[in-house]
Amino acid sequence: MSDPITALVVDDEELSRAIVAGYLSRMGYRTLGVGTAEEAWRLLADLREVVHVVLLDRQLPGMGGMDLFARMKADPDLSAIPVIMQTISDRSAEIAEAIQAGVFYYLVKPYSGELLQSVAAAAVDQLTRLKRLQGDVRSRTDAMALMREGTFRFRTPQEAHNLAIAVASIVPNARGLAFGLVELLLNAVEHGNLGIGYAAKGELKLGNMLAREIEERLARAEHADKTATLRVERNERKAVFTVSDEGQGFDWSRYLAMDAFQSTATHGRGIALARMVGFHELSYVGCGNTVVATVDLARLP
Repeated sequence: MSDPITALVVDDEELSRAIVAGYLSRMGYRTLGVGTAEEAWRLLADLREVVHVVLLDRQLPGMGGMDLFARMKADPDLSAIPVIMQTISDRSAEIAEAIQAGVFYYLVKPYSGELLQSVAAAAVDQLTRLKRLQGDVRSRTDAMALMREGTFRFRTPQEAHNLAIAVASIVPNARGLAFGLVELLLNAVEHGNLGIGYAAKGELKLGNMLAREIEERLARAEHADKTATLRVERNERKAVFTVSDEGQGFDWSRYLAMDAFQSTATHGRGIALARMVGFHELSYVGCGNTVVATVDLARLP
């Protein structure tokens, strides 16, 4: 991002705003603080591209936090900004409602400054990747739009990124398709073929060692011949993307919805995000090493 990273903190307690701003300022973030959702909406409407992440209190005077979030999701220029919801309530139903609506993360007060910083960094990273992918897709030629069916094999994270960007251009009006495809293709490489589990990925990310671990596993003899496959089929009604890997599969059901379980970690929501922003339907086959994602062309703008 060319602009400085700017966080909008929406909380009716001035002390809470100051504490959050203090933690974020140590990361080099610029913070804007307001006490109501109405003030936040005016700032967002004026600044739009300047705000990179919103830390939003659920309980606010006047318009509530969830109401403001709904407004943001309905605005094409604001819908991609990640929102971190915070509240004093730890009721599972409220957490699940917010996560399922698309909130990036849900923090229950009091929380540690380290957790806040980790979540904020992850949210900004997601926005950066989404913007970069959208820009890359726009820069491609229209040649891929002629595709009706095709099969691709890939092995590395870089190949997964390149393939997702290229293939996403067959449906030029599908917002978030490239992001959704990247998540599915990366899962096929990291979790499927290389066997990096959920807990292991969390530890590797925490130590900033994930990229090195992927490189080391790719170089091992046991993984040398493993590839993942993307099958693309498109007709007048829909585009279907089938991703398969050579892994042992996994318990995919817990990752399809961003429920309360997913709200307790800074990773693991890629599948649910892919389903939410990239596809109209997403389902797993058998043990979970094949996923079928569908875009309904009639529902696109």
